[in-house]
Amino acid sequence: MGHPHVSRREILRSIPVLAGGTLLRPLEAQKPDTSAPAVIKGKLLDGATGQPIAAKIRVTLSGSGQAFFPEGAIRTKPAPHYFYARGGYEIAVPPGRYQIQAVRGICHEAAVDFTEVGSGVTHVHDFRVPVLWDVRQQGWYSGNTHTHYHLQIDEDPDDRLRMVPPAEALDVSVISYLIRNDSPYITNRYPIGRLPQFSRDGTIMDMGEEARNNRTFGEFGYGHCLFLNIPRAIEPVSTGLLSKDAKTPDFPTLSMLCAEAQKTGGTTVWCHNGGGMEMPVAAALGNLNAYNLADGLDANYGRYYQLLNCGFRVPASSGTDWWIYDHNRVFVKVNGAFTYDSWIEGLRAGRTFVTNGPLIDFTVNGQGPGAMLEIPRGMGKVRARVLSRMPFERIEIVQDGEVIAEQSAVNGREVVLEREVELTRGGWMAARVVSSAKSWGGTTVFAHTSPVYYRVAGTPHRRAGAAGAFIDEIEEAMAFIRAKYKFSSEADKAIAIGRFVQAREAYARISRG
Repeated sequence: MGHPHVSRREILRSIPVLAGGTLLRPLEAQKPDTSAPAVIKGKLLDGATGQPIAAKIRVTLSGSGQAFFPEGAIRTKPAPHYFYARGGYEIAVPPGRYQIQAVRGICHEAAVDFTEVGSGVTHVHDFRVPVLWDVRQQGWYSGNTHTHYHLQIDEDPDDRLRMVPPAEALDVSVISYLIRNDSPYITNRYPIGRLPQFSRDGTIMDMGEEARNNRTFGEFGYGHCLFLNIPRAIEPVSTGLLSKDAKTPDFPTLSMLCAEAQKTGGTTVWCHNGGGMEMPVAAALGNLNAYNLADGLDANYGRYYQLLNCGFRVPASSGTDWWIYDHNRVFVKVNGAFTYDSWIEGLRAGRTFVTNGPLIDFTVNGQGPGAMLEIPRGMGKVRARVLSRMPFERIEIVQDGEVIAEQSAVNGREVVLEREVELTRGGWMAARVVSSAKSWGGTTVFAHTSPVYYRVAGTPHRRAGAAGAFIDEIEEAMAFIRAKYKFSSEADKAIAIGRFVQAREAYARISRG
């Protein structure tokens, strides 16, 4: 599920190649230029430190918008708009006027320059890519929890793993092993666990897993869940329709696989806005460590808010799913030195915000996401700041799923909100960014913090209605499983149904208050 698959043949058909022997690959067909090409090259430097960096580069001919790539360059996928470079770049182009854009992650501004190039001449354009917001100074480190590479790829995937995550300024990048029948996914070639051979340029790489079960190839069954920081594969990786022969039982259930991953010390992250009939089961049984918003899809908060209103403390997370094609990521506040273990600990503690562009800082009574506050009945002080390279309209403060405060952005890029809000009963509060703009990957620009939780003595902190909705879902799921899913034995079916029964009882207790 997530971003649609794009085959290598489809990509290559969209990129006509100039006459043989040329160094150019334009996105659109053009007449071959018989004159000697010009060369544009330069250094890529961090705007704050002056140190060499990796980034992605776009070189386009003014007027037509036609893009050019160095021969053999690693390009953004699935749409080849940019190429990646480390420390510097060099490209041969026909004479003309060009726009050059250097982009690094989302904590830097995009650097843009223009140049007129003549035949046979080398033009040097160095870029100091300016910092937008150095969130690392406050202990925030970014990650992508969910990535696969399509089985059809026209380059060495090792080169892509070494180049792309550092150029996207990712501090942590998790690749996910998966099974979809007999499809030989390129990223399945790597062993489960840490990947030190790809962790030398500033990004910690980990090989995890995505466990999956579908009703149909286009419809979730139990759902999809990621396992991070695991020492071995959790088998079976896919069940039922998605298994290697598409004939194996729909067993064990996904929450059972989550429990097994947790026993190995792994972290479980539910995918795709909480899609699938077993997500509320995994949450109720304690098998859900984090919740991915928007990985491969537009962000949708409905089921996430339901969980929070049931009283579950569920951290927000995110990733890109297919390729690293967009800027979806989770920022984690790390206590002490940054390591993979300290990053995972911060993720599980809920010290996070998720975004594909806007950077967000949020506190309630001075405490950030993941905090649990014991407060007297009365007023609380909320503060939020957003800074973004991508345009957005406003920031909203959400309390128990309802917007209680908002502030419009200045020039579509920045906003600061400070409010006193009434706190008469326990609950949660978070900040989110609202935008109608689209990222270059085609998804809606968004950002959302994990909640700050608070308790007010003598008052409830759960919402019975949210639990009731999950009870209805679970009843429907059990009916479907009994009628449609395959099991090797009646005992296995009873075990699967039993997990849903346990979850239904948990939500029933919540609904009673």
